[in-house]
Amino acid sequence: MRTQRFIATVDSHTAGHPTRVVTGGLAPLVGESVAARRDDFRARFDDLRTFLLHEPRGHAAMVGVVLTESRIADFGAIFLGSYGYLDMCGHATIGLARTLDFLGLLKPTEGIASFTLEVPAGVVTVRLTYEDGDVAAIGFDNVPARVAAVDGRIAAGDLVVPVDIAYGGNWYGLIAAQDAGIDLTPAGVGHAMQVGSALKGALNADIEAGRYGSDIEPVDSILFHDTREEHGKLVSRHLVVLASNKFDRSPCGTGTSARLAQLVHRGTIAPGQRISSESVLGTRFEASAERLPGGGPFACVQPTVTGLAHITGQHGFLLEAGDPLPHGFLCR
Repeated sequence: MRTQRFIATVDSHTAGHPTRVVTGGLAPLVGESVAARRDDFRARFDDLRTFLLHEPRGHAAMVGVVLTESRIADFGAIFLGSYGYLDMCGHATIGLARTLDFLGLLKPTEGIASFTLEVPAGVVTVRLTYEDGDVAAIGFDNVPARVAAVDGRIAAGDLVVPVDIAYGGNWYGLIAAQDAGIDLTPAGVGHAMQVGSALKGALNADIEAGRYGSDIEPVDSILFHDTREEHGKLVSRHLVVLASNKFDRSPCGTGTSARLAQLVHRGTIAPGQRISSESVLGTRFEASAERLPGGGPFACVQPTVTGLAHITGQHGFLLEAGDPLPHGFLCR
């Protein structure tokens, strides 16, 4: 067998959502910052992104991480998505931390290991807590999150719903699930992706038309949410829709950060109050946010999100000479 490419990875899942960390087979990247190295990767190696994340080796929901050097943090990370690149990814940060521990690259002291991570959105701090030598929890202090607009309205077909817009490392349209007729269970995912994709397109058309001002970027996802109290603690259940065929299996780390900013802004929670964010699978992150100065009329917060990832495999992906689909494929 003649091979044209070999890429080594360690795979994990964080509360149900996959992360694929590249551990070998990639040429060095160039650039003064991680954002610049992301641009270098995109210019020279974007076919590697689709090779690893698209079918037949991956699927629409797969997320990749490329480790790189950083001049301002302990590590640098580039986040690869099936349709592009992410400035920040919370579940993949947790998955990367678990992978670094699995590879023996972290040295815990008194049950704690920590490191800083430069991502295109900024620098985050990551902490691992150990019990009896095993990783028990992984938390990160995210880049600042903020509310950018409240009480907007989106029209998609016959559906008109209220929306808030917030940033948590990526941009989100936040919509109450009940307003959109969304069932936050696995059985409701197909309908949610269809509705969420239409609402995302309508909201981004409004944003690009300037209806929300000039400092708001097109949203990456629609986050459907519902809240309840459980033993005196707020539980925010989430279903994040990225595309018509893509949703987040986890509660979503950057989405949780955006949701925290919304909850603080609306006075639903106090700064520092801990909540649980929950996925449609019932998996959870624990989260809280401290209010930061600035933000104008809206809340700006420092989010902390804690979860756990589990290793699912070590892989060596091959490209055999003559493969008719060398770059992979996705069907929407």
